[in-house]
Amino acid sequence: MIVSYSCCRPESGKSAPMIIPMVCGDSGENDQDRSNGIILCPVCQKEGNLVKNVTVRHLVKKELAGKAGQCDYRICMNEKCDVAYYSEDLSIIFEKEDLKVPLWYKEDASPRYACYCSRITEEDVIRAVREQKIIEMNAIRKHYDPEAKCQCNVKNPTGKCCTNAFNSFIKKALAGE
Repeated sequence: MIVSYSCCRPESGKSAPMIIPMVCGDSGENDQDRSNGIILCPVCQKEGNLVKNVTVRHLVKKELAGKAGQCDYRICMNEKCDVAYYSEDLSIIFEKEDLKVPLWYKEDASPRYACYCSRITEEDVIRAVREQKIIEMNAIRKHYDPEAKCQCNVKNPTGKCCTNAFNSFIKKALAGE
């Protein structure tokens, strides 16, 4: 059984350190309410997920950060598309190679991060599950990074907690894939 907790929820009695105040580990559904229309990726025509400007500014390469402006973005979740982020008015597009980190879900991502804050890869998760028999996300994070701090809003490309991606890698390891 996989216990699914957000990495960003504080342990009892402890506060979760963060760079910028945020609600981390939520579904992000409230963010979507800010935009009534569906905004498709200008390249693949798939619907993108809302990402706040602060996330994009932290993850695009230094020389491109000024181009990000103040607007929020959409992240293209199509694993075959080269687009990473696009502005809601479609005037700005950042591709995968414009980012400091790979997008774990893109088919050519290397490495595939399960946790961007602690730099834990898919391979690390699989090794922890199969060799150490650790099957809980926070235990795996502590195994690799005892001082792990949640900074998902500026380190994870979605701007949200890594719980879903992390747990998908745990399930993959348990299934023997």
